[in-house]
Amino acid sequence: MNEITIGILLLAGLLTMLDWRQGLVMCVVVGIAQDPLRKLAPGQPVYYVVLVGIIFGIAWIRAALVRVPLGPSVIRGWRQNLKAPFWLFLCLVIAQAFHTFVRYGSATMMGIGLLVWLAPIPAVVLAYQYASRRGVLGVRRWMLFYSVVALICLSGVYFEYIGLTWRTLGEIGEGQVIYDVGTVLKAHSGFFRASEIAAWHTATIACFVFILSLGKKPTLFRILFALGLIALLVSLGILTGRRKMLVEITIFISTYLFLVAWLQRGMARLGMAVLLMGFVGYVGIVGFIAPDLVQNSYSKSMTVENAQQIEGYAVRGQSVFADLPRRVNAVGLQPLVWAVENFGWFGAGLGTGSQGTNDIAEQHNINRWAAEGGLGKVAMELGIPGLLLAAWLVVALGRHLREQLAMVAKISPQHMRVAYGLVAFLVANAATFTVATQAYSDLFILLILGWCLGFLLAMPALAARGDGLKKKPAPRHRYDPLPPAGYRPSRPAVFPQASAQRKP
Repeated sequence: MNEITIGILLLAGLLTMLDWRQGLVMCVVVGIAQDPLRKLAPGQPVYYVVLVGIIFGIAWIRAALVRVPLGPSVIRGWRQNLKAPFWLFLCLVIAQAFHTFVRYGSATMMGIGLLVWLAPIPAVVLAYQYASRRGVLGVRRWMLFYSVVALICLSGVYFEYIGLTWRTLGEIGEGQVIYDVGTVLKAHSGFFRASEIAAWHTATIACFVFILSLGKKPTLFRILFALGLIALLVSLGILTGRRKMLVEITIFISTYLFLVAWLQRGMARLGMAVLLMGFVGYVGIVGFIAPDLVQNSYSKSMTVENAQQIEGYAVRGQSVFADLPRRVNAVGLQPLVWAVENFGWFGAGLGTGSQGTNDIAEQHNINRWAAEGGLGKVAMELGIPGLLLAAWLVVALGRHLREQLAMVAKISPQHMRVAYGLVAFLVANAATFTVATQAYSDLFILLILGWCLGFLLAMPALAARGDGLKKKPAPRHRYDPLPPAGYRPSRPAVFPQASAQRKP
């Protein structure tokens, strides 16, 4: 570990110990910086990916020391709607962790599996308490800070594309070489360690920009600025070679518009139309990108091959609708059936389909093909019981949010817009998870998802107490005398007119 990394960790840890609420901001700094720092470190050690977990752990400990309640029961409506499916799901995860250790004798695989499946849980509670103390304004400021820092780091994708050869640019390892549309292309990651990580942050910034532009009273300038920035982000995301980020952006916007239309009176038909458009867009993108791991990008030689690339995309696009049933089946049902046939109803064990366990999986001849799709990954690591419990938990969470958001819509439009954006963001990530699971083994990404869910669960409580709402002062009668500047009465003043009208 180099001196720069140690200095950043010490500074971030010190600021977090002074105020645990600064921990979420420091996690963004460390989470974004850990990839370029890893490229500078000798040997590029893999433990750099969990540096953000150190800062999050310090924030959690500091919050516990100042007696902040960190149990899930502090969440409004938890016991009534979410307690039973959550604890059953947690018990199953722990049981599958022991299954992994007994079957393969690998504490590393078991630990990575527990980290992937359990890391979002403490993140949800800590973010809930953060939002309860900082309010909706604090949530918006955190989202803005993340967007700015991540966008600066994302600029490395363009720097790599134009041919800069800095040590902090490019993928760790051999990198992705893409053979498609009759040419050889390269996936760019910029300052991030992998192209799929860069693509995920690209889509997340786009979603957050949309939320921030509509969080307050939307204006034409904010909407145009947000659309322009989203278009720029999409162009950068294409250079990563991971077109699956289009799934997240498409589903996010469609889900947000659906929620707004569905919960407005007389707009239910429009809501269903928007939902249908989002579903068609999702299926179309899934059919277009195919279920393989390597996708397309723009190469650095854009002179002669440019026309051939465009022609290749057009030819490939003509077969989209004919191939849709086969390709949707390939990323959905087939991995699920294959996992059950090869590993049984109880799966292969926790961590077998997660990133970071490749060497262990090769030692035990574990075929990880099923983990490319979301359903296949759950069936491979948690088995069919895990799929059933996960479905129960998702349904329970959906019902809980439907009840809470209906109340928020009546109280505060400001909280409603932020809450709808967070719901759309989580739904978009669930849709992306069904197509590509690689990025969802990253600890920083899992923490961000947990924080967003915690912010969302806190919105009903914030709206109920009037957080962030401007309260109008009580009207003053035009004949009431104004006290002189600096006047502070020691006891309430009694005016003659008021005392004359007082009833005995």
